[in-house]
Amino acid sequence: MSDEMKTIKAGPYTLVARFIDNGHRGVLWANGEKIVDICRVTLDEVWRALCDALYERQISSAAARLDEPTAVEIAKVFVRIAHQLTAGHKAMLRAHLNASDRKITATQLAKAAGYANYSAANLQYGLLGAMLFAELPIDLPRRKDGSPVMTCTIALGDDSHAREEQWIWKMRTYVAEGLVASGIL
Repeated sequence: MSDEMKTIKAGPYTLVARFIDNGHRGVLWANGEKIVDICRVTLDEVWRALCDALYERQISSAAARLDEPTAVEIAKVFVRIAHQLTAGHKAMLRAHLNASDRKITATQLAKAAGYANYSAANLQYGLLGAMLFAELPIDLPRRKDGSPVMTCTIALGDDSHAREEQWIWKMRTYVAEGLVASGIL
């Protein structure tokens, strides 16, 4: 991305922000249709407004869903995003899938992926969760600041008795089944 233009694809959405006609404009596209058109003073303001608009659409979509995604749905998502997955993402997914009762700590995820510490694993698993969320939004728990815990797209965490690096993440059943069905590992 250049300083004059930002763009990203997130599931069926494409966000484009740029300087045009003596102003900063942004458009949120969905399947070729213009959903949101924004004008702001700076490119960063346009980008933040586009990201907020996308997030609100995804949250609305998740709230409208009355059940969990199916293994078939998530398998299709894994196939669609397979080209974006790093070796570390795949190593963590493989370790989590093969862990006893599909429970694992961030420290164990870090070790499986060859990361220096649990913070790197938390960051990368959260980014992976965000990729899944972009394709198939679900209702997610939120931190105290209101931001969603993207890792919960993949797994549910139990932090009631442990330090952050020792949280126990249990892979969601439909994620495990979909991961196996996708054949990406």
